[in-house]
Amino acid sequence: MLLDVQTKTAKIDWLARAEAIAAEIAAQAPLHDAEESFVFDAYERLGAEGFFSALVPAEFGGGGADLADICGVVRRLGAVCGSTALAFSMHSHLVAVAAWRWRVQQAPTEGLLKRVAAENLVLVSSGGSDWLSSGGDAVKVEGGFRITGRKVFSSGCPAGDLLVTSAVYDDPEAGPTVLHFAVSMKAEGVKILDTWRVLGMRGTGSHDVELKDVFVPDAAISGRRPKGKWHPLFHTISMIAFPLIYSAYVGVAQGARAKALTIARKKQGDDNLPY
Repeated sequence: MLLDVQTKTAKIDWLARAEAIAAEIAAQAPLHDAEESFVFDAYERLGAEGFFSALVPAEFGGGGADLADICGVVRRLGAVCGSTALAFSMHSHLVAVAAWRWRVQQAPTEGLLKRVAAENLVLVSSGGSDWLSSGGDAVKVEGGFRITGRKVFSSGCPAGDLLVTSAVYDDPEAGPTVLHFAVSMKAEGVKILDTWRVLGMRGTGSHDVELKDVFVPDAAISGRRPKGKWHPLFHTISMIAFPLIYSAYVGVAQGARAKALTIARKKQGDDNLPY
């Protein structure tokens, strides 16, 4: 199974774009860390430079970037602001997975991809609370489901437009079934709970998101799978999401190394010191 999220388009130097705004993002990072505030200003710059739609295929109005391009961008951002890099990687992996599924599996993700490009949407992942077993309850009602649950570690949610998440439906025939769907962050019953109180990555805005009796129509259900069992969807997530997310931490390490070398070079030699 080949990993290919590339599109035929004029090549954009995404790393150069990231480099152009890196100093500005770096200057703002300490304030967000001190105030434990979300990186709204960095997100504004990322949006203005087209990064949120970078991984959308050019056919749908996006930037047509490939996965390696954006991993490089995430590493560069991580070197100057880990919070910006991590939050952005959470959005990016959702777009990359949707693009891969459309291109390779002919999955019906075209509508989402077009909206990301046209509306400059920010996607929020609830992957921190949803893995094989998912979380939250889905109750069948006329025309759809009512969803109730609490999604932890929803990075980027203060600036988010769509929450890409899941819940468990007790299917009378198939048994416990995980339903995948996206819901507007402004939908009735969706609420951000101010819970992100941490020592590191303080600017990611990884608060809990509460869903209380949120209506999701049948047409919005993008996937179904048995609860608690490995599903091919996770192969796709693993090969696309993890490189993007881990790139944030590689970038943090590269940034720390660069700062350490800068400090070390300022040290004057002293023959009386043992080091």
